[in-house]
Amino acid sequence: MRKFLFGLTLALAITGAQAGTAVQTGTDVTFTYDDSTLFGLGTVVGNSLFFSPTTFKAQSTNTQGAVLTNATLNITVTVNAGSSLVLTEFQLVELGDYQLSGTSSSVDASGRLQVTSNTTICGVLFPCLDSQVFTAGPLTTTGALTNWSASAGIDFANTAGWGTDTNVIAQIQNDLSATSTVSGESAMVQKKAQGVGLIVNPVPVPAAAWLFGSALGLLGWMRRRK
Repeated sequence: MRKFLFGLTLALAITGAQAGTAVQTGTDVTFTYDDSTLFGLGTVVGNSLFFSPTTFKAQSTNTQGAVLTNATLNITVTVNAGSSLVLTEFQLVELGDYQLSGTSSSVDASGRLQVTSNTTICGVLFPCLDSQVFTAGPLTTTGALTNWSASAGIDFANTAGWGTDTNVIAQIQNDLSATSTVSGESAMVQKKAQGVGLIVNPVPVPAAAWLFGSALGLLGWMRRRK
């Protein structure tokens, strides 16, 4: 029964992620995910996966009211066979832009990063997991196109009985909203190309050094894409 419930929980976590399966291999890990979502096909850099969404947008004009756009992406991350490394941390970095016309329009960008173990049970029946909600805000600048950013981090050491892993599901849930209620006004918010990065830490390096290296990797990748 315990194994059945464990398997059922994982099956529910990845339901809907099989439509267009992409398998991409990094230096020490392999990513498997559905590439038919609004995130699109990712680019692997080292042990990290970056996305360049082009249609992940919410836009409202005049008296259209609230327009919502959301998507959830499940990524199975597996340490490559023969590697002695383990997974210890995940970091999500997102970039985008928005534009507000008028004082009554508004936008919001938020989401959640959740990582669930495929190998380890915490407690009695359920796989180890941790999640963090993130938001980019407040987004209130009117007039010109304005950049936004958001981030979330998961450290396995913060979950009792976990610490390290070799096979997990990283789930990225994103929500965008744009609201316009006055004629002549508008609101738009979007994920920017080169703007969603799932950064994987497969070695137990000091946290400060890891975060510094992750930031440099994201910036370097964005420059190359531009």
